Amino acid sequence: MDVLRLAAVSFTLPSFYRFSSAPTIERRHGVEKSYIQIAIEEFSRRHPEVKLVKSMISSREISELESRLRIIIPDTVKDYFRSYILPVQFVTGKMLGDFSNTYCEETGRWRRLEIEEEIATTVLRLPLMLPNNDLSEFEEVNRAFAGTGYLWLGIYNGENYVLIETQSGQIFQADMERVRLTAEEETRADILQWALPFFHSFEELARCFFAGELYDEDELIFPDE
Repeated sequence: MDVLRLAAVSFTLPSFYRFSSAPTIERRHGVEKSYIQIAIEEFSRRHPEVKLVKSMISSREISELESRLRIIIPDTVKDYFRSYILPVQFVTGKMLGDFSNTYCEETGRWRRLEIEEEIATTVLRLPLMLPNNDLSEFEEVNRAFAGTGYLWLGIYNGENYVLIETQSGQIFQADMERVRLTAEEETRADILQWALPFFHSFEELARCFFAGELYDEDELIFPDE
């Protein structure tokens, strides 16, 4: 599906805001906010060139989407949908792990990771990022994943699906070439065979890609904790 392919565009981001923990709900100025919303707001505060647009997606719209697809969307993903529309095509994260390439934010291109470099810059595209400002993309893609126990959340490094397991909330990545989007049983079988653990939760994903914390993809930990 062309809608799943990450466009190769140039977007330069400075250093990200760092959080020390990831509570689900916080109260700020008398208003309760989800960690996801706080992370995105801090991201924008540190990057004034990124002008957030408040999401107009309602709880009712999300419920109707769940009914159409016969799925249950985890609460943290609902928090993301109700937070903001991001006027960027992707965000980047700093990773430790077995990487051969890194994304160069200055040139907007991928390059080989030098031997002496330990940290790779990775790229993540999620729903509600340019050019999408509603849930149509999320709904279209998840017609292929509905019934598998997993939902599509985006594309990692232009070649891996990012999936959330709907019961546990754990985040997985799976090579797009290995997952057949043909029938529910085949799709689920391919996910179970090829998907790799990515983050323990959607909050952890936000810590890396919005709050800018260094993440070890192999050990599934934040090494600076």
